[in-house]
Amino acid sequence: MSAAAPALPVSRPRGLTRGVVRAVALAELRRILRNPVLWAGAALSVWMMWSVVPDPDEWAGASYEEIAVSVTPLLLVISLVTAVSFHRERVEVAPDAPVREGTRAIARLVAALPLVGIAVAYAGLLAWRQRDRGGLWLGVEPGRTTEALFTAGELAQPVALAVLAVAVGAVLGRRLPHLVSVVPLLFVVWFLVSVYWLFGHEVVTPFSVLQVQPVRVHAGPATADPLGFPAHWLLEGPGEFSGQWSRVFVSNALGWWHAVWLLGLSAVVGAFAVPKGRTRRWMLAAGSVVAAVGVVAQYAVLP
Repeated sequence: MSAAAPALPVSRPRGLTRGVVRAVALAELRRILRNPVLWAGAALSVWMMWSVVPDPDEWAGASYEEIAVSVTPLLLVISLVTAVSFHRERVEVAPDAPVREGTRAIARLVAALPLVGIAVAYAGLLAWRQRDRGGLWLGVEPGRTTEALFTAGELAQPVALAVLAVAVGAVLGRRLPHLVSVVPLLFVVWFLVSVYWLFGHEVVTPFSVLQVQPVRVHAGPATADPLGFPAHWLLEGPGEFSGQWSRVFVSNALGWWHAVWLLGLSAVVGAFAVPKGRTRRWMLAAGSVVAAVGVVAQYAVLP
């Protein structure tokens, strides 16, 4: 009896692979969009945005900062529904399946792209809401404005954060053995992200995840005459948490470069949602370079 012939590698025509990827992506997208948790989180973020009303007794910039944090529930549910999708990837599939594990992972990432579109719509609504209110308050006299609006770079942040939320959800959903453990972990992750004031100092601001402007930069001692500062500066005076005059710094460039940092970080995190191989190595290398450029550029634009 002759020896059995060695098994030949399974051929996977490119057209077939693309077709299956499209089918998997569409099936996952339908599941994602039908998940009521997604829309409940989006509604909560919108409600939080709408509930921000400037108060004459608030600290300088409170409404400006609070409205930026309102995106957090949306980010949480984006991560959660993505984790649910990628957790299905843990189901064992035959080795000779027509689509490899890496291709299926790409299909699930494609299915999550509309979640970034929801973040784009949220950013547009945020911009409209600020203008509808006539702007927000920043600074104290003599360096004060009641018409502050988010720059384009700051409005790009919810979109970049949504990309990161997809990456975080994909990794946890794919790597954790039990889906029930993903929910509290994601809650802790995004709760810590919402504690934005931990990154308020200009030294660590570029490494923040949720970067809430303005950044407070030393302007002068408590005894300084605020009328001696440049007229275009927004100021914050000495108070309970600061014994100096600070410049309240808002920067469009800082916002854009922070978005670059977030996209690089997203690639690094998302790399661990795909199998080991060339795709993961490429994502790690490219993400690291992009993230490093984003951090260095943020330091360059800070005063």
